[in-house]
Amino acid sequence: MIRNFRPADTAGVAHLLSSQFPAEERLLGMRPEIVFRVVKRVYRWDTRILLGLLRLVGKPVFRFLIADEGGRVVGTTLLSFPGRSVYISSVATDPSVRRRGFARALLEETRRIAQRAGRQYLVLDVLTENTPARTLYEGRLGYVPLREVHYFARDHLAEFGPERTALPAGIRAYRKSDEKPLLALATAEIPAEVLKVLPRRTTGLAPDGFDQKIFETESAAWVVDRGHGVEAAIGASRNPSMDAAHVAGPIVGPNADPALVRELVRVAGAWCGARGAVRVVVSVPVYETRTRAAIEPEGFHPAEALWTLYRPVA
Repeated sequence: MIRNFRPADTAGVAHLLSSQFPAEERLLGMRPEIVFRVVKRVYRWDTRILLGLLRLVGKPVFRFLIADEGGRVVGTTLLSFPGRSVYISSVATDPSVRRRGFARALLEETRRIAQRAGRQYLVLDVLTENTPARTLYEGRLGYVPLREVHYFARDHLAEFGPERTALPAGIRAYRKSDEKPLLALATAEIPAEVLKVLPRRTTGLAPDGFDQKIFETESAAWVVDRGHGVEAAIGASRNPSMDAAHVAGPIVGPNADPALVRELVRVAGAWCGARGAVRVVVSVPVYETRTRAAIEPEGFHPAEALWTLYRPVA
């Protein structure tokens, strides 16, 4: 049976996800005990009303589907709804029920949800080395590659030094007025096919109130600005459910000062280290060559590679 997640599923879901995503577990350092706190907040009456209202007006935030066999969680799928697509993540099935159609059933229910929500595409990520999953998605379900993405990681955050109490000249905190020019810089490098399926409407640098409320996420962002407009930007976020912090970007314009961009990366790394992160992780699509050029000199190394796949809903 495919159904929506219930709070009573929390322990089963935490065990399934931690056991079936070993590469992600090693990289991010998930803390299963935090999942219980997140579920408690999501299922508060006020949060449930807000999520229900958003769903009614055609702006759903997420859905978490469960494959249930005799009351036991044997599969999961998490859906989010960016633009004209449904993004599928956390697709997992218990090894004891493999090859019995649970993954296919979860994905088919996802397709029906996407149809009802008026979305055009289904999108998911799969590790490059996960041959069985790619065989299912590409060989049987009609998904095709959209983009290649590499996760880069940086340990030993103390090497970035203490959190900056005063920012270097040419670097300042992100402002809401920076969003439009930075979005133009970010989208300039994205291929048209990717923008068609996953149109980028924000930089992801502005604080997300919902994310902060539900996941206790702390975030900050900074830009390079020498007085004639923003040239580059970076964001950092720290979620207590993971050992790793995340970096968004950096977004690097063609005329950005390389020395200031590197200092921007160091500012973000020091901020993450000051909040107890053991490493920093950043995802970089292969077409974002300036982003890669900015982080590699600061000690970031390739950690995992994946493909984003997609298919039409119909």
